[in-house]
Amino acid sequence: MKSKWLIYLLSVIAFFISLFFLLIGLVWMETFGPVPGTDDLRLIQEQQASQIVTADGVFLGTFPIQEGVQVELDDISSDMINALIAIEDIRFHRHNGIDYRALGRVLIRSILLRQDSGGGSTITQQLAKNLYPRSNGRGIYLLTDKLREMMIARRLESVYSKDEILTIYLNTVSFGENTFGIDMAAQRFFNKSASDLTLSESTTLAGQLKATTYYNPHRNPDRSEHRRNVVIRQMEKYEMITKETADLAVAEPLITDYSRRTNRNNSASYFQEHLVSQVLEILNNRPALDGETYDLATDALTIYTTLDSRIQEAAESAVSAHMSDLQKIFDKEILNNSIFMEKGDSDVLLAWRQSGYYRELLQDGTTTEEINEILYTPVPSLVYTWDGYVEREISPYDELRYYLSFLNAGLLVMHTNSGHILGWVGGIDHRHFPYDQILAERQSGSTFKPIVYASALENGYAPCDYEKNQLTTFADYSDWTPRNQEDEYGGSYSLQAALAQSVNTATVQLGMSVGVPAIQQTAQAMGIQSYIPNQPSIVLGTAETTLLEMTTAYTTFLNGGQPAQPTMITRIFNSDDELIYDFTSDYSSMIVSNSDSILTGQNQLTDVSQSAQNTNITDAEGISPETAATMVTMLQKAVNEGTGYPLRSKYGVTHALGGKTGTTQNYADGWFIGFTPELVFGVRVGGWNQRVHFREFPAFASQTALPIAGNFLNSIATGSDITSLPNQFPTHMIQSPYDLSCADYEDENFRDRLRNFFRGRDSDDAVIVEEEDGDEKKSRNIFKRLGRKLGISDN
Repeated sequence: MKSKWLIYLLSVIAFFISLFFLLIGLVWMETFGPVPGTDDLRLIQEQQASQIVTADGVFLGTFPIQEGVQVELDDISSDMINALIAIEDIRFHRHNGIDYRALGRVLIRSILLRQDSGGGSTITQQLAKNLYPRSNGRGIYLLTDKLREMMIARRLESVYSKDEILTIYLNTVSFGENTFGIDMAAQRFFNKSASDLTLSESTTLAGQLKATTYYNPHRNPDRSEHRRNVVIRQMEKYEMITKETADLAVAEPLITDYSRRTNRNNSASYFQEHLVSQVLEILNNRPALDGETYDLATDALTIYTTLDSRIQEAAESAVSAHMSDLQKIFDKEILNNSIFMEKGDSDVLLAWRQSGYYRELLQDGTTTEEINEILYTPVPSLVYTWDGYVEREISPYDELRYYLSFLNAGLLVMHTNSGHILGWVGGIDHRHFPYDQILAERQSGSTFKPIVYASALENGYAPCDYEKNQLTTFADYSDWTPRNQEDEYGGSYSLQAALAQSVNTATVQLGMSVGVPAIQQTAQAMGIQSYIPNQPSIVLGTAETTLLEMTTAYTTFLNGGQPAQPTMITRIFNSDDELIYDFTSDYSSMIVSNSDSILTGQNQLTDVSQSAQNTNITDAEGISPETAATMVTMLQKAVNEGTGYPLRSKYGVTHALGGKTGTTQNYADGWFIGFTPELVFGVRVGGWNQRVHFREFPAFASQTALPIAGNFLNSIATGSDITSLPNQFPTHMIQSPYDLSCADYEDENFRDRLRNFFRGRDSDDAVIVEEEDGDEKKSRNIFKRLGRKLGISDN
């Protein structure tokens, strides 16, 4: 009987041993993640970040972003090194990457005695985890990740000396708050270099590594001080400091000198973030000219972009100047009428669960009860304002309420023909509002109307056709009753006047006649890729689109009916100055040597326009050149006489200009999409979600988005070498086949009878809109043209 149990026990042990070795084999084969060889590990210290450069030769930044200074071990406080070893890996200088004694302690205390004994990972294993992060970290993956890190640690120890391992570790380890490396941490929490850290400061930072958020010395000073004292006593235990020194250090209060200063260039941060995703897609999916594969993070590539630093600066200044003033008005409105509840607001809690702070707490093993306590406990914080950072005692919950109450903005500038992105401002400050407003899907309001009118022109309408300004209830669509902003009705507007004055009723009448399917088709033909519902309300811009899509769609009008392809990258060079990717084949004037400044001469955009005869177009179907030219003329009218007129009257813009404003429901978002002969630009202003909007102040797009456009246009107008701003559009852009010399408005009391007679019905007959086949629509358009000749508008 005993022998059977023994055989069974040995079988179980053999099974688990076999399973263990199977896992080792699978890990070695990189089934659960990368296990780099010694040759790859030798390159760690040789890795160099890639550089990002603008079209006019200005250095933008690097990837990965290098904020802290890379420091040598001799330039790091010896207290910091000793504190790290004392608390993290006391046998660091005696093991070969794996501390088997520590592993045994973890096995006995954690598994058998159910005690917390730490993770048992050496500094070298932690370095392996930092360099090659875990993808899952739960269940079986926790074991496989540990095995993988052990393998990498052994290989690291065979390649680097102990001092080199410490140097790499201290330059790459995270201290939370997006703070990597000891130099950056020293600057962030104590406003000094790593060489000047005191014993108290060194032990504070070393202790923080156990749980970077939970022991954050700025946010949680009490916990951090307690953890610091643990590290100090460890140093005393291992005779790194005397008892007298330890006692003095423990008695010393924890004093931080918190600083949010950063070496990172915050200019074009949103552009750089989106650019990285584009470059990664290129490197992963397109072969390089030399047939080699490249790593953006390590191979010191040089990426030349389409961005113009002067236009980017003008765009950022335009956003900042207006949004700082607008926020002050908004703050006064919500001062005694807060948007979000003081506790338990669902939107605030959603933002909390999406925050990096919350994720760090989870990773640190913080319990749900502790997280809830942290959420509502005031702590010292540096809070961003338009006037600079302010120190406040504020809970994470209230801090989120504060930031969620900011109005944000996006501004995108593209070249008309090439589609080159010249300016990209994705928000008011990337450090605190990283969500890119250019890529955010929002209702576009009346900026969608030009697509409706373009669709009408494509389907036989003309700018001098008239539509009724009539308040109508659509019973088939839940009694939908679209209204004009001023609630004024009567008569009829020509199509060009209805667009210029943004008359909702006339636009809806037109949209119902053209048909939603035709409008959807035109939108897609102009490059709109977002979902457009099969609802008539889309004619007023209820479909959610991005600022990038809408700005791209407007290039269609200036481009002979074809939307331009948004482009961010022109060329990529490797570290040997060899061209490995070239996206400038259609723009010969932009090809210069890598060592030269790109397009440093005056009138850069003029040069691009002259060279871009072969337009960089999308795969979208496009619209007819006649419709495109007519829309340019109609949108000029919208600026010269319509809702965009403040650009002329208030901001003094005199050059050729077209565009359209758009205000969404409850003033949630304000839009302006505009264009000159060489530039197409889009602006959107709005909040974190539709709850964040003006409620007392009637915030139309002419007051929220249009001023940014005005500031931007005035700014680039002062720099004559940036772009030409002619007083007229080129003939080919406005060569419309239509007669546009019609009255904007007419009273139809007399014409109603004649029109009804012309249509063959009595004046009291109800108008019934039915689906038409192709022949019926064609016949209807023939009658429309005949009616115009007779002076009768077809409504």
